[in-house]
Amino acid sequence: MIPSDDNETTSAELRDLRSEIKEWAFGIRCVLAVLNLLLLYYCTRILLAAPEFEHIFEDMLGSKDKLPVVSRYMFKYSQPLLELLWTLAVLVTVLIFRAKRARTVWITTVVLVIVLIATSHLALTSFIEPLGTVIENLAGGSGESPP
Repeated sequence: MIPSDDNETTSAELRDLRSEIKEWAFGIRCVLAVLNLLLLYYCTRILLAAPEFEHIFEDMLGSKDKLPVVSRYMFKYSQPLLELLWTLAVLVTVLIFRAKRARTVWITTVVLVIVLIATSHLALTSFIEPLGTVIENLAGGSGESPP
């Protein structure tokens, strides 16, 4: 009788341990999803501001042709890029919660984080470069610092 009690105790402990591991795994998946959503929010704010920046720079510089090439493309394709990022983020979030293997969850999360950081960096860079030109034109246009 004693060996069966040990087996039952071991089985109960194993069930409890598996339940706790599942709870931790779900918590980690939630943290990863929130990380992705925070970066997505940041990218969304930047890309939604692109049309306003385009109008401001066009008014300040006089023409869209004076904008750097990267800025023109970013302003032109900000909406399709935003749609692509949202689609990718939704797919990755679903995959985070549906994937059986932890490796799949980590890889997809890291890839999306890299894509979102690169996109936000590219968008901000494309906004800052024309801003430097506008400031230079307002300062006198020489590009040299005053003595």
